[in-house]
Amino acid sequence: MPRARCIFQEGQDQPGPLTSTFLISMSIPMVTLPLERLERCQNGQEEVDYVNDRPINEKAAGAFDKVLDGVFGKASFFKDGAWRYATHETLPLPKLVKGLPEDIADALGADDAAKKAANMPTKQWCKIIRNSMAHGGIAYLDEHGRSSYGTPVKMYAFFSGKPDNKSKITPKPLIGLNFLRISENDYFDFLRLWVDWLEKIGFRA
Repeated sequence: MPRARCIFQEGQDQPGPLTSTFLISMSIPMVTLPLERLERCQNGQEEVDYVNDRPINEKAAGAFDKVLDGVFGKASFFKDGAWRYATHETLPLPKLVKGLPEDIADALGADDAAKKAANMPTKQWCKIIRNSMAHGGIAYLDEHGRSSYGTPVKMYAFFSGKPDNKSKITPKPLIGLNFLRISENDYFDFLRLWVDWLEKIGFRA
């Protein structure tokens, strides 16, 4: 991070150094590798069996299962008040490349958004984070939780599709979007908690 603070994008007006992009880029394998190798392989899912770490790391797998069966607010890597959760279920789905719509930004900033994140199943948090990182569903937000171009990044929004689990169509059609928001400082703290927890349960990439 100290080196990233000295790097700016040449030839463009830049509100700050490329620390936000560096932080996200470095964190993606830290988060997705354990999820792919342990969480997605839970219950013997054959489609990802070739990256299944469970047989060689039963302690980590058992610890992962215990956390997955609970709510996110009870997880060792949860920081109280850091995460905020909201859903959007109005069709057609918004074009997020144009920025975070105001109604979604308002929902993520609402008083109950932090409580919703704490009470969500940890499995759901895992799916949103993994899918957003795998498919580029990450938005940079300003200090007010808005997509404000030309201002320093202060928050991240992670988003992924919400499938219709009642549908018999494959792939299942989307009926909405799930959103998680966290400040950049809190995301840094989350990564520390995440890595500490992985080391504690004995996970090795």
